[in-house]
Amino acid sequence: MSATLEHNPELKTWARIIPATEPGQGRIERPGGFDNRVWQNRQRAPEPFELALVADLEAVFETGAEQLSDVIAGLNARHSQDRHGQPWSEASFLQEMAVLGQ
Repeated sequence: MSATLEHNPELKTWARIIPATEPGQGRIERPGGFDNRVWQNRQRAPEPFELALVADLEAVFETGAEQLSDVIAGLNARHSQDRHGQPWSEASFLQEMAVLGQ
């Protein structure tokens, strides 16, 4: 039995903005010829910083935060910091989301 991977090393970056409508146009799944990975959409396992940010965001959203300013205030109230060790700002949060969303 092979070890379970926490990411999909064969995941390709989309060449087109709109995914193909025809089946078999990618490497996430190839009918009958793929290893069914739990994390099919990950190019790599998340870093500790990313896992901590997810936990903090879940806690902030559980308080009812919906607006960006409320999310930033909630993160800072939890003493969460950006990648540079600074308190979150709207600009740093949006920049981090753009990087993580690639």
